[in-house]
Amino acid sequence: MKNIYLFRRVSLFADEEFQNSVTRLGLTPLLFLVVLTACGGGSSDPPSPGSIAGNWQMSLQNNPGKTPSGFLLQTGNSLNGTFLFSGNCAGVGPAQGTVSGLNVSMTISEADQVLGLAGTASSDGSSMSGNYTVLASGCGGPETGTWSANQVKALTGSFQATFASVVTNDLVFHFAGTLTQGPNTGASYASLSGTMTSTDASCFSSASVSGLITGTSAVLNLATSDGVSLGKISTTLTTDASSMTGTYAFINTQVPLACGSDYGTVVFSIQPSATM
Repeated sequence: MKNIYLFRRVSLFADEEFQNSVTRLGLTPLLFLVVLTACGGGSSDPPSPGSIAGNWQMSLQNNPGKTPSGFLLQTGNSLNGTFLFSGNCAGVGPAQGTVSGLNVSMTISEADQVLGLAGTASSDGSSMSGNYTVLASGCGGPETGTWSANQVKALTGSFQATFASVVTNDLVFHFAGTLTQGPNTGASYASLSGTMTSTDASCFSSASVSGLITGTSAVLNLATSDGVSLGKISTTLTTDASSMTGTYAFINTQVPLACGSDYGTVVFSIQPSATM
């Protein structure tokens, strides 16, 4: 290794054109190399998270009944979107904020309250946390505390679902199908669409699916190919969108189903699309 180093050093300084160029700069060859090394030093730019654009589920630790959820868009360092508030002070409000390195600041302005958020994002952009302040409120006093949020992956892929009736004892049946989440428009929700079929369900054997998702909450409306309502499924999904659990209601008061009506619980196992 020592011989190789000496060979490279001799070759470099033996280059007459190189030495002449360095001399015109008023530097010795060794000092020129030191200057080059200094110029190529590490960057002082702060680290940046992965994209914060997407579907978010938030929790306010000091007010667990208030669970904002919605979608954010990111353009450069700017954030904007819309969030839905559940529980006390339920409503919808626009969100605006900025990202600087891993630091995030955002304000969500709902009709009866203004929620100020300051915190940091994870390096991959999948989570955020920090401190919050309710700056104004028409349904409660000022409030401070800590907050956290998790980005929810897109609900797009194939699924298998197991339904358990509470109307008919020991009745269990299954559906399989696909779901596709619509684009992020910065609204408080995104659309869902898909289809599902069954070989052992008594109410119906196939249905088209349309619905909405915000945070970890999703509602699926079921209908025939002609648009006749078949019922609704209300679920909560995991942030990695690999499973959902909830309740179902199969009913149509105008066009009775083959089973009359049925209610119960449902568990979805989801295989995300390979294109995600």
